[in-house]
Amino acid sequence: MASTRTAPPTPEQQTAAIALDVISHHEAAHAVAALRLSGQVLKIRLWQKRPNRWEGLVTMRFRDDADGNRAAATALLVGVPTELRWMHLHRINQAALPHDVWASGGPDRDEARDSLTRIPRRDRPTFREIEREAVVLVDRCWDRIEHLAARLAASHQLQP
Repeated sequence: MASTRTAPPTPEQQTAAIALDVISHHEAAHAVAALRLSGQVLKIRLWQKRPNRWEGLVTMRFRDDADGNRAAATALLVGVPTELRWMHLHRINQAALPHDVWASGGPDRDEARDSLTRIPRRDRPTFREIEREAVVLVDRCWDRIEHLAARLAASHQLQP
């Protein structure tokens, strides 16, 4: 009887799989957070930049008021805690990723700060408060994030 065995994945293939899994969770978290916080998700997209590098984008919409801007800031800040949680659950250290988690979250943090500046100063939460809310939201919604991330990793694009 013939046996068919596949070769184990190369280190490059392992890195590519990790990169796709991490970015799909990151982007899924933005989408789940937006929906939980009464926002809209117009589109989620992933694309491969290099063999082991993926990028993503979630197009979200929120009300243009203090609550909507707070929700937008929170939804923007869920990416990094999601990546850190995924790494912890899979026992993956930062060196195994093809990107720096904290540096890659920079544009999201900048956009979150912009959202917060649209809230009147007397009502504006601190950036740190919003970061804490984002971590709590990731914990509470982890099952939904994982479910959406699996769908996103398989299709690379989702639209309502």
